[in-house]
Amino acid sequence: MKADRDQSGAGPVRSTYPTLPALAGLALLLAAGLISGCASTAGQWTIPPVETAEPDQPWAEALARIHADHVRANDAESLARIIARLEALLDSHPGAAAVRVELAEALVLYGAAYATGRSVKRHLFSDAQAHAESALLTNPGFRSAIEAGQRPGLAASKLESADLPAMVIWATATAYLFDEGMTGLGRLRNFRGLEDLRLFMEQAMTLAPEHEYGLVPFSLAVFHIAAPPIAGGDLDRAAALIEQAIATPGVSLLPKWGRARYLHALTGDREARRADLEWVLAQDPSTADSPYRWNVFVQRDARRMLESL
Repeated sequence: MKADRDQSGAGPVRSTYPTLPALAGLALLLAAGLISGCASTAGQWTIPPVETAEPDQPWAEALARIHADHVRANDAESLARIIARLEALLDSHPGAAAVRVELAEALVLYGAAYATGRSVKRHLFSDAQAHAESALLTNPGFRSAIEAGQRPGLAASKLESADLPAMVIWATATAYLFDEGMTGLGRLRNFRGLEDLRLFMEQAMTLAPEHEYGLVPFSLAVFHIAAPPIAGGDLDRAAALIEQAIATPGVSLLPKWGRARYLHALTGDREARRADLEWVLAQDPSTADSPYRWNVFVQRDARRMLESL
C-alpha cells in the first residue's frame, strides 16, 4: 500500500432543486422566522482557538501511530477505533491542531461511509466542522478577522497553504452536512455555508489547486453542483472543474466517482456515468494516490450505483 497522503474528502450534493416559485415562497417564511433548523452549514466558529503546536510536541508520536492505522482503515469497526483513539489523544492534548484535523477527517468519512440516520450524520459532520474550524483559527490573520466579526468565507483570503487540509475537510463536512444532515427546508435555509465553501475553495485554488491530486477543484465543483442556479450553481463550471481535477497528476478515484454520482445523475448521461463507474472499480484501491480509506468507500458506492443502472 502506498504511504497515505494528507486528509482527504469527497463531497455530496443534491440532485434536485426547489423551483423558483418555491424558493420565493419559502424565502418569505424564512424572513418571517417561521422556518428554523438546529444545524447550520455556516459552521459554529465557537471553539476557543487552539495554540499552534510544533511537530516535536508530546502528542506527535502518538498521532503518527494512529495515522499509520488510519490509512489502513477499511470498515466501520476499524474507523470507530481510530476515532476513539484520536478523541482520547485530543482530550490529553487539546492544543494539538493536527489531531483535530485528523479527527475531523475520520468523522466525515465515518458519517459518509458507515453512519445511518440523519441525526447521527448531522452530529458527525457538525463535530467535524467544529474541529476543522478550531484548527483554522490557529492562523493569526484568519483568527483576527473572525474575532472582528468578519464572515468566515470573506476571511478566507487570510488562509495559507498550511491551512489546506483543514480547509478541505471543513468544506467536505459542510457539503455532507448540507446533503445528508438536513431536511429540504434546512438546506434551503443554509445556503450561506455553501457560499463559504465556495469562498474557501476559491482561496484554496489560488494556493495549491493540485492539493491531494485534484481534490481542490473537485471540492469547488461540489458547490456548483449542489447550489441551484439562483444561488450561483453552474453545472458547466462544475464539469470543467472536475475535468481539471482528473487532469491533475496522480490517480484519484474521487473526481470520476463524484462526476458519476452527482453530475451525470443531473445531466442524465447514463453511458458516461457507466464509464466513470467502471473506471473507478477497475482501479487498485491500495495503489491509487487518493487515500485507501476513501477508495474503499468510493468503490463500494460505485458498485452499488453500477448495479442499479
